[in-house]
Amino acid sequence: MAEYDDTIAPVPLPRRHATRLRHYWRSQGWACHDNIDLDLLRWGLIVEYPEREIASRFELSAGGRDALTAGLQANRAARAAHARSVAATARHLVDGGRLVFTELSIRTIHEDKWRTCRPDVLSLVPGLRADHLVPQVHEIKVRRSDLLGELRHAKIERYRELAAGIYFVLADDIADVSEIPDAYGVAFHHPNHGYRIARSAPIGDYQLETRHWMALAKARPFAEPPPESPQLAF
Repeated sequence: MAEYDDTIAPVPLPRRHATRLRHYWRSQGWACHDNIDLDLLRWGLIVEYPEREIASRFELSAGGRDALTAGLQANRAARAAHARSVAATARHLVDGGRLVFTELSIRTIHEDKWRTCRPDVLSLVPGLRADHLVPQVHEIKVRRSDLLGELRHAKIERYRELAAGIYFVLADDIADVSEIPDAYGVAFHHPNHGYRIARSAPIGDYQLETRHWMALAKARPFAEPPPESPQLAF
């Protein structure tokens, strides 16, 4: 086993270290003088400029700028992958005849606290009876770290009051079905292989209330852009 070298910055950077690096990039770099600063100095990502009358000041080194750029590119790639998976999930549900929302902000109560929730995809069966709507929430995860954080803190449970079933939609290589609790359905999305369900979500009780209906009324349902007319193409 290769010996760990703590003088080399891990890739990707830990979240707190990346946040501190962005802080020094955006500000005049007044030092915090804590363990995060010591790590960044040891990894060669910042350079110290001591001031006699005030606190030390840090600036990013060339390596620090490279690390910040790499983090930015990784985050943009993850957001793009997330957006593709949201769109693929929404198309699958629309093709199944469901009414789909991908830009919904809704208030729920979880553990006696009000939460503003933004489910990646919420869908329901169009109908005239509230007990036939069977709303579902699909939460998209394209990075394993995000999935593990979600499972650890169970934030997805905030959707339980408005969803009869909750799904995790995962990128193909971040987790196995066995790692997801039985309370949730599991689906996978791959850019080339498409969307597939690995385990159906159990159906539970739900009770849509006025605040839910108002949020749905203000939201715009997901719809594919209409095909371009050949007469308007130039």
